[in-house]
Amino acid sequence: MYALALSVILHFMLPRTHPRPILREFETDAEQALEVLLSSHNSGVVYPAFETPQLAIVTCMDFRISLKLPERFAFVLRTGGANVRPIESYLAFSVARTGIHAIAIIGHTDCAMEKPDPYVVDSLPTSEEMRAHYRSQIAALAIRDARTYTLEQTERLEMEMGLPVIPLLYDVDTHLLERL
Repeated sequence: MYALALSVILHFMLPRTHPRPILREFETDAEQALEVLLSSHNSGVVYPAFETPQLAIVTCMDFRISLKLPERFAFVLRTGGANVRPIESYLAFSVARTGIHAIAIIGHTDCAMEKPDPYVVDSLPTSEEMRAHYRSQIAALAIRDARTYTLEQTERLEMEMGLPVIPLLYDVDTHLLERL
C-alpha cells in the first residue's frame, strides 16, 4: 500500500523530461474556461457565479492588471513577472485540491521584471545584509521578455503538470487579454 502511494506521489511531483498526455476532457475544459475568461474580461459578458473554480490563473502582481472575472470562477495567484517557479507548489496544491483542469499564465506588457533594477531595494529601512539578499533574489527572478517568458513557462508547466496551460498577454494600455 505504501509503495503504491509513493509511486503516485513521485509520478505527479517529480519533474518529467517528456510531456504527459493531456486528456481530451481537460482540453475541452480549458477551451471553455478560456472562452469565459476572454468574454467576461474583454467583452464584459456577465456570467452567474460558479459553484467551483474552473481555472487557475497565474499573473503578475503589477497594480495595473485588473481582471474582470465571474464570481468564484478562478483561483488567482500573483507573483512578480507571472513567474510560476516561486509559487509552483501552491499552484499544484490548489489545482489538485479543487479538481481544476486548466491553468492560464497571464504575462503583461511593460513588465518591470523584464529588466528589474535590484538596487531599488536600497531605499528599504533594513540591514545591508537583507538588501543584498533581496537584490540577488530580484536579479535571479528577472524574466527577460514577458511574451517569450509566458510561452516558455506555459510549455514547461504543461509538461510537468500534465494539464492544459493557456498563455495570455494583458495589455496594460488597452486592458485587454490576448491569447498567445
